[in-house]
Amino acid sequence: MADGRSAYAELERSVRAAYHLTTPASREWFERASRALVGGVSGTVRYFPPYPLYFSGGSGSRETDIDGNTYIDCFLCGACLLLGHRPPAVMAALKASVDSGSLVLNPMLATEVAESLQQMVPAAERVRLLNSGTEAVMSALRFARAFTGRSKIVKFLGTYHGQGDQMLVGLDGRGTRLGSGIPEELVSQIVLAPFGDLSVLQDLLQRGDVAGVLVDPSMHHAGLWAGTSEHYREIQRMTAEAGALLIFDEVISGFRLAPGGAQEHFGIVPDLAVFGKAFGVGERIGAVVGRSDVMAVADPTGRTRGPFAFQSGTGNDSTSALTAALTAMSTYRSLGAEGAYQRLAGLAAQLGAGLRDAFAAHGVPCQFNQLGPMVRLFLTDGPAELDHCMHLDKRAINLFHLALITEGVLTIPGSNDFFLSFAHTERDVTDIIEAAQRVLTRFDFGSIVANS
Repeated sequence: MADGRSAYAELERSVRAAYHLTTPASREWFERASRALVGGVSGTVRYFPPYPLYFSGGSGSRETDIDGNTYIDCFLCGACLLLGHRPPAVMAALKASVDSGSLVLNPMLATEVAESLQQMVPAAERVRLLNSGTEAVMSALRFARAFTGRSKIVKFLGTYHGQGDQMLVGLDGRGTRLGSGIPEELVSQIVLAPFGDLSVLQDLLQRGDVAGVLVDPSMHHAGLWAGTSEHYREIQRMTAEAGALLIFDEVISGFRLAPGGAQEHFGIVPDLAVFGKAFGVGERIGAVVGRSDVMAVADPTGRTRGPFAFQSGTGNDSTSALTAALTAMSTYRSLGAEGAYQRLAGLAAQLGAGLRDAFAAHGVPCQFNQLGPMVRLFLTDGPAELDHCMHLDKRAINLFHLALITEGVLTIPGSNDFFLSFAHTERDVTDIIEAAQRVLTRFDFGSIVANS
């Protein structure tokens, strides 16, 4: 064990030394930023040790930091930039929208965005626009509880559904709350279940107090251990028989797996679904869509009998957000018609295989999951299963992502994600694999495996 600790410590020292040499301006800016921003960043995920990077701009698949280093961007600002940085069609539409003002009351654009969602997303009989994915999840749960008259929500272990207090439990595959300030009385309304065991879900639904089953169909945070169409269809059947609602969290999968999201990809139409991230391609917007009778709980006109669930928001009519979303959806439809989704998934599969082979060439066992344009690595020769891979020691893979930065590839240590956009090319994928090969030649990752 002592040899393993010393091997890791030596690897960490060498990787951090290279990172310091590559990013001195970011290191200096971190000191300044920390005197104003909490932790020097605008959110927890944007920090990683020893200090985060700071950027000046991006274009296409590339982003440039304040040291002048340009990276192939596989973070994409938390998977938002599915069209890459500054997509021309979106930039042109935003420029043309300036004369409308930043915020107007009940703009026609909102109706047009909702109509576009109806055309693309199978579940979107009715739409409510919001400011973010987190807000969309919170509202969808409120709608489900109002419609069913029940309070409990089933959430699968290992999944992330935004920053609402009641959602920040079970992200580690256990029952742990993510940090302090999250009251037990809130998370007590969340029922945690293992994703693959439908018998457990059946037992929970038979209790009669479950309003909805919340599913990230990509199982992104858990490691892309997505279910099959048959698995989701069975969850849908069980949920309907129990009088509960099936809620798809498509903040990650939406528009990423297909123009119609996971619903189109898996052939499942949930009762409610939420969207964010790629929906606004960098602008702040989210949406709840769903069955017209369920969504009617938020209808303020009084035309619908039954319970009423309040939902509103000051920025829901943002001109820039609505413009970006409308243009992005039009672009996704065109890309779908051109077969671009299949091409992008093929690039991701090529990336995953290339990274796996690079580790293998240096004696480090590596497996990968790939779903659409997303790749996740697991440094293990153990079983390729959700429970095993969720509980791996992540120190080595985090150092690998930090080392990739020194070779011109931007991922975020701690998240272990490779996101590709429609701006990424086959040359980009080849360059990422070659960068990984250089990292594994420069730094002795094999020593950790040999001493573990």
